[in-house]
Amino acid sequence: MRPPLPEQEAEELRAWRDHAARSGGRHARRSRPTRSGTAARGVSGALATGLLVLSLFLVGVQYWATSIGQQGPGVGVVVGHFVASALALVLQAVADRRRDLTGGLATAGAYVVALGALWFWWWV
Repeated sequence: MRPPLPEQEAEELRAWRDHAARSGGRHARRSRPTRSGTAARGVSGALATGLLVLSLFLVGVQYWATSIGQQGPGVGVVVGHFVASALALVLQAVADRRRDLTGGLATAGAYVVALGALWFWWWV
């Protein structure tokens, strides 16, 4: 099979780029991330990761408390923290990969889940 001529290759590449730009799909040209968006994603990632670390800490506390015959924080609280941290980490993964409205909503969702879990289990 013969390699394409440079003119044909350039024309095919232009056609592909035009199609991608018109469709607005995954291959459309992306805008540069803003500093505020990067900072918001960074803080929400820190909150999501911190919630996971807190969940792991609660597992240790629950194990320690039951080993000395105490009640501890409770299985429901530990499981609730893990569910919240898993949800926050999934939302953060979406936020890190998308720079559009979906990514912004995922960032906001990670904030809501992480701060909501902290508020519900630690201040109520």
